[in-house]
Amino acid sequence: MLIYVRVSTAKAFIATEMPEKLEIDTPFNVNLPFYYKNAVHDTTKGIASVTLNNEDLEMGFILASYSKAVQNNPEVFQNDLSDSLKTTRIFSAYDALFKDCTNENLVDADYNSEKKYTYRCYKITHDDGTPEDMCFASRLTKQGNILLVIMRSFAFGTSVRNELLDAIESVEFKN
Repeated sequence: MLIYVRVSTAKAFIATEMPEKLEIDTPFNVNLPFYYKNAVHDTTKGIASVTLNNEDLEMGFILASYSKAVQNNPEVFQNDLSDSLKTTRIFSAYDALFKDCTNENLVDADYNSEKKYTYRCYKITHDDGTPEDMCFASRLTKQGNILLVIMRSFAFGTSVRNELLDAIESVEFKN
């Protein structure tokens, strides 16, 4: 997994070949400071992931083998599900990590049947009064794997939903 620059936009993009070859745009301008952490490329688990952030926005990227997810967690992931259910099951796998994302603070959700992705956006107010916008999108890849993008911001005025949809729709499958 590598992070490159699109010369035409000066934005960073992620390229990975595992579990399949694809590219996804990020909202981060390479002329401004941004950071990455938690980079994982594990061929035995069939997963590639990285977190990118700047002072206003954090983007998590996870590409996982759906077939290995079925083997490792058959209660959540099953092969005989519809495409829309496959894209929402990944959210269940992360429920414990994102316990503040509830139906009460859900502000937007949809499924795009053409591009086979689901997204959900939440507006959260933490116990200390800190507001947070958080959105998730999961997409089935051409080879039936699952791509999860998580974006969150504590900064007022950051359009997390637009950044998320731009990223998930930018996915290019490579041969």
